[in-house]
Amino acid sequence: MASRSVHGYAMVTILLVASNFLIFFLQALIQPLTSIIALTPTLAFSGYYWQFFTYMFAHGGIGHVGFNMLALFLFGGVMERLLGWRKFLFLYIASGLASAGLHIALMGISNVPLLGASGAVFAVLAAYAYKYPKNILFVFPGIPVPAALLVAFFVVFEFTSGIFGFQPGIANFGHLGGIISGLAIMFYWSRTKRKSPIGEVVEYVWENW
Repeated sequence: MASRSVHGYAMVTILLVASNFLIFFLQALIQPLTSIIALTPTLAFSGYYWQFFTYMFAHGGIGHVGFNMLALFLFGGVMERLLGWRKFLFLYIASGLASAGLHIALMGISNVPLLGASGAVFAVLAAYAYKYPKNILFVFPGIPVPAALLVAFFVVFEFTSGIFGFQPGIANFGHLGGIISGLAIMFYWSRTKRKSPIGEVVEYVWENW
């Protein structure tokens, strides 16, 4: 399935990056906005249901949004062109929801807000590693690491950090949820390439609406 692009780059990835920066700019201008769109579990389960979605577009600082969007820009375009924009968008949003779900399941329904695209971005990185496990990525300070090994490191790091609280204020289980979701979705898609005649019709309609 061909992906729509702008000057050769993936359209949905560009729109996601632009949307995150725009919302971060609006957060700076409109002070109450962060508390409205960040995911505060007690509020979300009390009727503020949109927070399960909007939290992944809110960020806590320029470094937070900058790092997330850099990673999304680098890996998102590759995966969008590979999967097609609809599947890529599904991967991103579904993993963002799964990220919040695992965080709440393990940390409980609290008044502590959750915000950031990290879970969805980790899912994109995990999907990249699933497809290109031997590709070399350079991590600070320029150390070459195979993509699969880097994701395995993040799984161990986020799990242990979440258990022992090595990074106060960081939603490590949310990051872990994004990684697990990204890998699970890619695994499922890789095992369902063969379609029934009905499945082919559904796929055709889905790709051409």
